[in-house]
Amino acid sequence: MAGYLLGIDLGTSSVRAGIYREDGVRMAVTARSYPIESPSPEISEQDPELWWTGAAAAIREALTVSGVSPGDIAGISFSGQMHGGVMLDGSGKPVGPAVIWADSRSAGEITELEALLGPDRISTILMNRIFPGTFASTAYWMRKHDRERWSRVRRLLPPKDYIRWRMCENFSSDPSDASATLLFDQAGRDWSVPVLDLIGIPPEYLPPIAPSDRVAGFTTGIMEATGLPDGIPLVTGGADQGAAALGNAVLDEGSMFVAVGTGGQIVTPLRAPIVSPGLSLNTFCHLPRDRWYLMGATLAAGLSLRWYRDLFAPGVPFSELDTEAGNIPPGSGGLVFSPYLAGKRSPILDPAAGGAFRNIRLNHARGHFVRAVLEGVAFDLRDALEVIRNMGIAPSGAVISGGGARSLLWTRILADVFNLPLSVSGVDEQACFGAALLAGIGTGVYADYREAALVVPPPIRTVDPDRDAAARYEERYEEWCRKRETGG
Repeated sequence: MAGYLLGIDLGTSSVRAGIYREDGVRMAVTARSYPIESPSPEISEQDPELWWTGAAAAIREALTVSGVSPGDIAGISFSGQMHGGVMLDGSGKPVGPAVIWADSRSAGEITELEALLGPDRISTILMNRIFPGTFASTAYWMRKHDRERWSRVRRLLPPKDYIRWRMCENFSSDPSDASATLLFDQAGRDWSVPVLDLIGIPPEYLPPIAPSDRVAGFTTGIMEATGLPDGIPLVTGGADQGAAALGNAVLDEGSMFVAVGTGGQIVTPLRAPIVSPGLSLNTFCHLPRDRWYLMGATLAAGLSLRWYRDLFAPGVPFSELDTEAGNIPPGSGGLVFSPYLAGKRSPILDPAAGGAFRNIRLNHARGHFVRAVLEGVAFDLRDALEVIRNMGIAPSGAVISGGGARSLLWTRILADVFNLPLSVSGVDEQACFGAALLAGIGTGVYADYREAALVVPPPIRTVDPDRDAAARYEERYEEWCRKRETGG
């Protein structure tokens, strides 16, 4: 091989470093975790220094595990958690912890911010509803309530761009990450100066925008921290959902991927920037320069299952719970779970929504509750899928990835609830792999996105919907919608 590609994915709970051969074969993926600091329920912050030291340690370990010589790394690129980011002073040092996507301190300002920006700018420029945890809402809150910290801010960077900044001091971002800050003109693929002016953010605080697949700089002075020599090309990178889409070869309109991890997402690419009715889904820039995507999200997918296990079945392996749920017929004996443990994101934005079990009966066993959790997450994602279908977009199938895809039962439930075949991704850590593919595109290893997608491994298996189960779930979903609308 002529060289290897390194992808760095900066997630919410951990950072991963993956080394891949140019033919897509994984050599090593290593990780370092870090906490979310939450001194009060509405605050979610992280220390950017822990991001950096974690990334450096993961890179060192990946080099050791893979046996790849640092000098054989042909390119590096990045993927990262969306919406929030780091506020830097004039010397490029953080003025405090990074405020991440899960932060809700600005919830009280959303109505005021919406009125300030106006519905026309929100729908035609941002193409997304305003919600807490984004740079737009956090900066607005900071200017009002933490003036001392805001007075020291001179630069704003999305999370993954901070890691690249530490590797070469390149101050830039890409459209996919920038579009999720809600300070970005989606159609123009650049910062919206009118929006910045209204919120009170000087345009010079924002990084220049470069394509996701462009070389932004070269490693400089990080040998001691990472084991990487000077001079390795650093490609700009992209938001984690865009990178995961690339890692699943989901680039064309009509394709779709479903991610079931801590949260859950449905992503389908677009050829033009369009908005969903009522801005019920997110519209963001994709990695290719001529693509966007629609995204629907549930905030507590795997999180709901972990919450149930830790609270009601501590120490029980997930595989045992999966078996118990598999012995229960579709419908969970009438038991219904609403997975709103962290609020609801789409198509109804309701940060105050709460989770609930309904219709509990004496005959319900633990398996009923577990299956109800799996079905509740599937119904919530189906809400977003219905918006996509009603817009005239009709995927014939989808790739499924994330921890939930390891459960054949959960995959079957999703296939039946969606009434779509689901192909289980043959890639672990899709965002990390997508970042590595971006490194290959940016350095010329691959001619373009389509050539890079050719090295994506085939699915492990495809799960087709069961006709009888799909019909039963159709009835249950209609009941789910009626009860949601009536508050029942």
